Amino acid sequence: MMLAAGLVISIFLWRKASDETIATKNLLNAQYRTLNSVVKFKSLEDKLDDICSLIESQIEDALCSVMLADEQGETLNPVASPQLPQSFLQALKDFPISDNLGACGTAAATGKAVIVRDMLEDSRFEPFHDLIHGYDLRACWSHPIFISDNKKPVGTFALYFRKPRSPKEGELDLILRGRDLAALIIEQHQQRLKREQFEQHNRSLFTHNPEAVFTFDFEGHFTSVNRAACVLMKCGESDLLGQHYSIAVAEDDLARTNEHFYAARRGIPQRYEIHTPDMQGNIHYLHITNMPIIVDGEVTGVHGIALDLTREKQHEERAKILERSVESSTHGLLISDARDKDYPVIYANPAFERITGYTKQEILGQNCRILQGPDTDQKARQDIREALKNNQQISTIIKNYKKDGTPFWNELLISPVKDARGKVTHFIGLQNDITERIQRQETLEFHASHDPLTHLKNRSALERYLMEWVKNNGHSHNIYILFIDLDGFKPINDSLGHEFGDQVLVETAQRLNDEIVEPNMLARFGGDEFVAVIQNMTDREQVEVLARRLLTKIGESYKVDDIEVSLSAAIGIASSEESFKHPMELIQRADIAMYEAKKRGGSYIYWHSAELNTNIDQQVAIRAQLQDAIQNNQFELFYQPIMSHDNRIGGVEALIRWKHPIKGYISPAEFIPVAERTGQIIPISEWVLNQACKDVKDLKTLGVNSVSVNFSPIQFYREDFIEKIAETLETHSIQPGDITVEITENVLVHDTAHITELLQELRQLGLDVAIDDFGSGFASLRYLNMLPVNKLKIDRSFTGNIHQNAHNAAITRGILGMTTEMKIEVVAEGVETDEEYQYLREHKCDFMQGYLFCRPIPIKELIEWVQNRH
Repeated sequence: MMLAAGLVISIFLWRKASDETIATKNLLNAQYRTLNSVVKFKSLEDKLDDICSLIESQIEDALCSVMLADEQGETLNPVASPQLPQSFLQALKDFPISDNLGACGTAAATGKAVIVRDMLEDSRFEPFHDLIHGYDLRACWSHPIFISDNKKPVGTFALYFRKPRSPKEGELDLILRGRDLAALIIEQHQQRLKREQFEQHNRSLFTHNPEAVFTFDFEGHFTSVNRAACVLMKCGESDLLGQHYSIAVAEDDLARTNEHFYAARRGIPQRYEIHTPDMQGNIHYLHITNMPIIVDGEVTGVHGIALDLTREKQHEERAKILERSVESSTHGLLISDARDKDYPVIYANPAFERITGYTKQEILGQNCRILQGPDTDQKARQDIREALKNNQQISTIIKNYKKDGTPFWNELLISPVKDARGKVTHFIGLQNDITERIQRQETLEFHASHDPLTHLKNRSALERYLMEWVKNNGHSHNIYILFIDLDGFKPINDSLGHEFGDQVLVETAQRLNDEIVEPNMLARFGGDEFVAVIQNMTDREQVEVLARRLLTKIGESYKVDDIEVSLSAAIGIASSEESFKHPMELIQRADIAMYEAKKRGGSYIYWHSAELNTNIDQQVAIRAQLQDAIQNNQFELFYQPIMSHDNRIGGVEALIRWKHPIKGYISPAEFIPVAERTGQIIPISEWVLNQACKDVKDLKTLGVNSVSVNFSPIQFYREDFIEKIAETLETHSIQPGDITVEITENVLVHDTAHITELLQELRQLGLDVAIDDFGSGFASLRYLNMLPVNKLKIDRSFTGNIHQNAHNAAITRGILGMTTEMKIEVVAEGVETDEEYQYLREHKCDFMQGYLFCRPIPIKELIEWVQNRH
């Protein structure tokens, strides 16, 4: 009996162990399938089925499913469920994502897990009781699925049970692991789809590009070509791959092509044109674009695009033949642009020049009415206008005028020219001088493009002038716009009368016109505003010299009917170097710069820069960066030596530099104006003075006995200005003559008496005072007579090329002679050549400063420089 009982127990224990072994084996198999599906290329549904099977093998009686949200995040659809019936899954298709609607709808809507022990007892499942009873389901646990790119759930991971139940210990951890693994697989799937789409996009750009596209390896061998390249070369892909690009370049162009290829290899994009023979010997004229292929920061090859210009070049050659035929014609011929409402001339042949006396350059861009005059028959004019308006041919005889004013009778035939779509694009005019048959004399009309008071060009003429410049010159060379506004004209006009004011405007126009000569242009813009367009100057310095000359001219007194008045002006300058869409933008920019000049007082010049158009957000950003620079000590002082006439070091000038942690060194021209507007110039200037006082001790041991420091005009309006300076000098034990204060001339414009008192106090503290950039702005001799200054720095605009520029030489000699009598030391700035140095030395200039001697350098380099000189 006991033996039988023991046998029964043994059989029970064996069966139990066997069941556990089978369960463990099933679990391991499920885990293996799941992990294997992750690393192998399987469909998304199969991978998610494997995860569901893994969870089902670990949680007893669980029926697992995965549902994914649509792109709009409005509905869910089942994508994986190994054990749930397809009919059940079909019933869940397009399941709404909504709070309090089932477990999955709620989880997807709220982003939180929904654990329901019994769906029949939860109000969120009332719409689904028939479905729950039909498939014998009771419990539902749903977790939202998140991936890194989405803040909202992309789906749900849910378990169903046929009996009411809640999660046991450890089961939620298993579910969360399964849910996270499903999220990983979904994210991998989405990334793979994006990657495939991106690759297909790039392949399409290469393969289907209508232009020839190709790539070279680092040595210049073809590594890929598209279909268009094969069509162009009339060969197959295999004929080009592996070949050097020289097989596709005409011998005469090979050396130049090599230069462009190696430049592209160095990372510089290239554009050029070459002749290319195809495999059948035909020559193609190609426009080539080469771009470096950069991988991990290294150039690994070169990408190329070839545009076939052969047909265009052929058309161009035929056009040249036609042009030569027209050029040799005895009939005057003009071509006008019918697409422009003013029908400007775009071509004139030599016969036209002989007949009219106008050169091709003078007629281009003009309307043919330039030949008409006050006696030109109005009916003939009207007939021509009607014909042009209706795109019809017209033959007429009209009285016109030659360039020198001689009238002539013009036998004229105007014919429209249509494009391929039948639209009239141009008019061709044939003309003959038939004056011998009809003798009459008339005078040229005065064009309606001039101001009636000053006889200068008016605003509309100015606009046409700029438009013609863009059309004829594009961006081949730079122009400068000077916007000139008179200061103090309105009170004169109001108090002395408009007739007096008109005489002043006429005199001003004459003065300006004397300085602004062809090919430049001067126009009266309106009221007391004038605009000059400068074409014949190549750099800013030349333009500034001209602008100062204009200010001087305007500053000379005006005398009308024994009444004498004085004026000044503000000049804003804009350059076409800045990009623009319409040339009138240049005038607007010069106008903006003029207002900036007005803010700085009379007789001032201001250049437009992109900074003037910077929005408030950018200014706030720069201000914040400056504040960081102040707090984190990102500034450095560079020093430039000031040399005596016998080539000894007389001192140095301290120049601030901002070393931005990301952008590197930022020019003072970029941040000093912002700092002055925001008031941050005060702590910056205090830092400069402190640092210069620290450095002067080391410099004095090398024989450099003076450091010049620039002071901002804003500092002079601080109540504690002198107190702060005195405190700094005392802290560093600065001796008299150690520090020279450099001030610009605009400090002296307002409240000169107060500024004079402050400068006197600086001198009493032992500081030398120098006027910087003397002659570039507002300074006059009276300042030297009344200010306590003992040094003066001549602006580089007067020292540049002084040995050859008689005007600059005369001014500089005058300053040197005057300052010698006044016992004021003079420093000539901007000395860059030995000839300039020798000239200044011969005329006994005390000190000189410029790149001839040394550029501004950090103090360590300055010390080495001084030691090397010793």
